Amino acid sequence: MQSVTGTIGRKRIEPEESLIKDPFLMDYFKIIQSKAHRRLAYKTQVISAPRNPHIRTRRVHTDEVIAFSLAIADALGLKKTLCQAIAAGHDIGHTPYGHLGETVLSEFAGRYHGKPKPLLHHINSVVVAQKIERKGNGLNLTYETLDGILHHSGFERPDCDKPEEYFVVMYADTIAYTIGDLNDGLRYGYFEEKDLPHYQHVLGENAGRMARNIIAALVDESREADRVQFTQGNIYNGFVELKDFLMRRFYQKVDHKMHAEALESSLKFFSSYDFGVDPVVAVSLLTDNEVNELGKMELDSIILTPENLRHFGVFEILPYIKDKEIDYTNPDLDWGEI
Repeated sequence: MQSVTGTIGRKRIEPEESLIKDPFLMDYFKIIQSKAHRRLAYKTQVISAPRNPHIRTRRVHTDEVIAFSLAIADALGLKKTLCQAIAAGHDIGHTPYGHLGETVLSEFAGRYHGKPKPLLHHINSVVVAQKIERKGNGLNLTYETLDGILHHSGFERPDCDKPEEYFVVMYADTIAYTIGDLNDGLRYGYFEEKDLPHYQHVLGENAGRMARNIIAALVDESREADRVQFTQGNIYNGFVELKDFLMRRFYQKVDHKMHAEALESSLKFFSSYDFGVDPVVAVSLLTDNEVNELGKMELDSIILTPENLRHFGVFEILPYIKDKEIDYTNPDLDWGEI
């Protein structure tokens, strides 16, 4: 299968480009040094603000997606540094509390704007990279890294003419969160080892073995098809069944009521003051811990003001994006289309 060999380029030429010859490795360095990437350590994977340090945060999940992407790309002879960059940036637009945050912020946006305006993390990650990072100037990533981030979400390969590296990250993301969430669900007692014998028999006796077997099956099928895909076989079927099991026994069982209320409090606060920034954008930049703190302050009848929340990281960012048009529904990649 064909690997990416070059780049369409960036929006702006930068002198620092000469420091690292591989443009995608340069992208990776930019992403891991970004504020958005640092915030991932304090954002939900499934369990918010976990007390157990071995429970995955969004940052740990991202690291695992990077590792899985590199393993798949290496086995298939694809561009590893592009996969690495896409994987590093794929979730930087995630909201507090992960997918719950997407839902609550999207519902609020519909009320606030008077029309549907959903916040989807795969689009918002591109927006954060281009419109918010580096004091509103953007990271100036290559088109391929940004477009790969935009297309990372899902588990069925879409019918589109895109580089194979995009789908490496798409599959790596799903494999990483499924195996990781299985581990975390066990740790938090949502199910027990005795509930897993069928999946363990098909996929492997532990998380490490499962990951290796699933990646090996994906690589074998992709080599045969001469494109990245994962659609058939016993391991694929077992993996799909495991995903369904997690939906029933874990994702749908987590009680998000208090988190949703805390998010609503945060949205109310950021829409009560004239920060010159869409409150949905402002709240998307918060961490779980900050939303938790704001919600607790309101519960304790503390009057919320910008002054008593100045330690929140978002207040470093707001002055640079004040009155700037930031449409989190538009990835703005027209500049790179050829």
